[in-house]
Amino acid sequence: MQVAVSAEQTDNKEWLSHVKIGQRFDLELLDQRKSRCNCELVGYKAGKYILFRIDDDVLPDRFFINGLAVVCRFLVEDAVGECFAFKSELLQLMRFPDKLAVISFPQSIQRRALRNERRSSIFIPASVRLNLEVVSNSRSFKGHLVDVSSGGCRFLFDPSHQGSKVNLAPVILHIQCEKTGIDQQIQGEVRNSRLEERGLSIGIQFQHAQLHLDRLMLS
Repeated sequence: MQVAVSAEQTDNKEWLSHVKIGQRFDLELLDQRKSRCNCELVGYKAGKYILFRIDDDVLPDRFFINGLAVVCRFLVEDAVGECFAFKSELLQLMRFPDKLAVISFPQSIQRRALRNERRSSIFIPASVRLNLEVVSNSRSFKGHLVDVSSGGCRFLFDPSHQGSKVNLAPVILHIQCEKTGIDQQIQGEVRNSRLEERGLSIGIQFQHAQLHLDRLMLS
């Protein structure tokens, strides 16, 4: 998953089209510690403010100081994959009925491509497990590839999977596609995870480029 060096600005109308209530954000407080936490979008008023629900037990309330500069980031994992980021200011922290942070609405947004090649949307059975060279007795989890390129893929766990988050970890992806004749285990590393309506998915960067996976895009 290669990250482009350059970033470009986008207008508010465009970036707002990529977000919905419940969208996960990474919130970085620009204090001496560069403290970070995860949060979800609760609502916004264009041009005025954005409202986030802060995840429980991530940072003490004293870290959230009114007027503190913050950086917000979120991922859009479509065919290309992009990271959106903007700088803002913490307006207020509310503690009831939930831990809610109000930040100023951004004046400009930066967007950066996560990879240099497009991925093709697919739905092919696969399984994933932790790399046995690193972890012993690892369990295999079934699911599907939902997009793929020579450099990486997105793996969607079966709906029965109970996990809610996958940390960065080395994994082995097993692809079995009768139509293309591909039956291969590929080493990679989890780069991100996302919980959405259809279930938990993870973005995997392959250890080595897999150019032959182009055949999956035609299956």
